Amino acid sequence: MASRIRPLATVLALALTVAPTAYAQVKVDHTLRSTVENVKRGFISADTPPVLRVKSGQTVRIDTISHGGVTEDPVAFFAGAGIPPEGVLEDVKAIAKVSSTSGWAGHILTGPIYVEGAEPGDMLEVRIHAVEPRVPYGVNNPGPGGAAPGILKERVSRIIKFDVKRKMVMNAPGVETPLAPFMGIMAVAPGEPRRVGSRAPGEFGGNLDFAKLVVGSTLYLPVFQPGALFVTGDSHAQQGDGEVSGNALEASMTPTLQFIVHKGVGKGRIPWAEDAKNFYIMGMDKDLDVALTRAIEETVKFLVAKKGLTPAEAYSLCSTSIDFAVAEAVDENLIMYGTVRKSWFKTKTPYWTK
Repeated sequence: MASRIRPLATVLALALTVAPTAYAQVKVDHTLRSTVENVKRGFISADTPPVLRVKSGQTVRIDTISHGGVTEDPVAFFAGAGIPPEGVLEDVKAIAKVSSTSGWAGHILTGPIYVEGAEPGDMLEVRIHAVEPRVPYGVNNPGPGGAAPGILKERVSRIIKFDVKRKMVMNAPGVETPLAPFMGIMAVAPGEPRRVGSRAPGEFGGNLDFAKLVVGSTLYLPVFQPGALFVTGDSHAQQGDGEVSGNALEASMTPTLQFIVHKGVGKGRIPWAEDAKNFYIMGMDKDLDVALTRAIEETVKFLVAKKGLTPAEAYSLCSTSIDFAVAEAVDENLIMYGTVRKSWFKTKTPYWTK
C-alpha cells in the first residue's frame, strides 16, 4: 500500500505546516492532554472523577487518541505502511502499553470534563470550533461485519494516509476524497444505569458517529449528572452516512470545543444538532425502522416547539420536504436523522452570535 501513496516524509511535512489557526480563530481557555491519567477505555460512567473543571461558555482544546492501531505493538502495526516509530504518537504508545497489561479495550475517551452549573434537566450545548488531525493517517478495518456482513470473508486493516494541506484523503490508487474530521463520540455521563459501554449511543450522546458534526456545527446533549461529565473520543478523519463497514477512517484528532449550559430545557430530550444552514433531528433504536419512526416523531416535536407548526403541518413537512437519512447502522443502537433547512423559515434563528 505504501508504494501507491505519497511518501510519509512528504505527508508529515504537510501536516506540520498547518497551524491550528487554519481551523479556528477562538480563544482557548483550557487544554486537556490525552495522557494515560486523562483517558478511559470502553465505557462512559457517572462515577468517573473529572479531570478538568470549566465554566459555562469556556473553550477547551482536547487531545484524543483513536483506538485504530492501538494494538499490543502500535509501532510495528504502523510500520507496515512505512510509518517510522517517531510518526506514532507517544500517547498511543503509552496507552497501548497499559492496555496490553490491564485488559483495557474499546474506544479511548478523554475526560470527563465537569461543566460548572450543569445539572440534571439542563441542556449542554457543545460548539465545535476545530477538529485538527494529530497525524496524517488513519485506520479502516473492513471485514465480515457491518451492515453488509457477507461481502468480505476476512478482516483487512487498511492504513490510509491523507494530505492535511489539501484536505484530501488518498483512499485507494487514483481515488481521493475530502478530509472531513469529526468526533465519533461526544457524551455526557448517563443517568441510569450510571455506567454504559461506549459502543452503543443513547440519550446521553456517545457513539453517535454523526458525520455532520464537523467544524462549525453544534451538538446539544441533555444533562443527567451534576457537571454533565463530558467525554470525547473515537475521532474520525472522514465517514460516509451509515458507517456501513462498522468503522470510519479512525484517526487521532484534537477538537476545540466550547461548552454552554442551558438551564431547565434538557428533560425528556435526546441529542440533536445544527449548523449554519440546517437543524439535524435524530432518532435511535436497535431496529432501523423504529429509529426512523423516532426521528420523525422527534422532528415533529421540534417543529411544533421551536417553529410553531401544528402537528399536522409538521408531519406534512416531514413527508414533503425533509430528507431522512441513516447516520449509523452498525453500533447496536442505530440512528436515523432528519435535515430541516433553516432557509425555509421567515423567522431566522441566530447562530453563534455570542
